Amino acid sequence: EMLKNDFVSNVSHELKTPLAVIQNYATLLQSDNLSDEERRQYSRRIGEASSRLSVLVSNILLLSRLENQKIMPARHPFNLSEALCRCILNYESALDEKDIELITELDQDLIVSSDENLLDMVWNNLLSNAVKFTPEHGRIEVLIKKEGGTAAVKITDNGCGIDGKSVRHIFDKFYQADASHATQGNGLGLALTKRIVDLLEGDIFVESAPGKGASFTVELKV
Repeated sequence: EMLKNDFVSNVSHELKTPLAVIQNYATLLQSDNLSDEERRQYSRRIGEASSRLSVLVSNILLLSRLENQKIMPARHPFNLSEALCRCILNYESALDEKDIELITELDQDLIVSSDENLLDMVWNNLLSNAVKFTPEHGRIEVLIKKEGGTAAVKITDNGCGIDGKSVRHIFDKFYQADASHATQGNGLGLALTKRIVDLLEGDIFVESAPGKGASFTVELKV
C-alpha cells in the first residue's frame, strides 16, 4: 500500500509539471499583444512539454506491461555491435554539441539471440544518461566483448558520478540521483532498463563514485 501511494504521488508530481507549463503558455498565447517571435516561442514550449508528457505516459504504460508480464520477447539472432552502433548514431549531434569524445571497442562478430527492439531501449537509455551527465569536452567509452558464454556491453562516462546510497536505488521507479533536478528526467529510464534486462534473462551492474563518472554493464547470454 505504501509503495502504491508513493507511485501515485510520484506520477502525479511528474504529470503536473509539464501540464502546468502547457496551461501557462496556452494562457499567454491568448493575449492580443504578442509578437510573432513570442508566439513561436510559447508554441515551442507547449510542444516540448507535450513531448515530455507523452514520453512519461508511454514509459509508465510500458513499465506496467513489463511488470505484469504482458510483453513476450521476440528473440532472433542479430549482430550486437551493429545494433549498438545504430543507437549511437542517434546521439551524434548531442555528442558534437558538448564536444564529447566517444571511444568504442566493439567485437564486430558478436551474435546474440534476443529481442533487438527491447534492447534498443536499454542502449538508448544508457547512452542518453551518459551524454546527459558527461560534461563538455568529456569522454564516453562503449565496450562490447565476449566473456565465455556471455556478451558484455559496458558504457562508461566521466561525469559527476553517483554516491553509494543512490547506486543502491538507481533502478527504483522515479528515483533520481540528481536531487537538484538540474537535468531533465522522470526517474523511469533505468527502472525500464532493469526490467527489460531481467525479462531477457540478463544482468545489469553499475559502478560509480562521486566525481568519478559511472559505468553500466549489461550481460547477455550468447
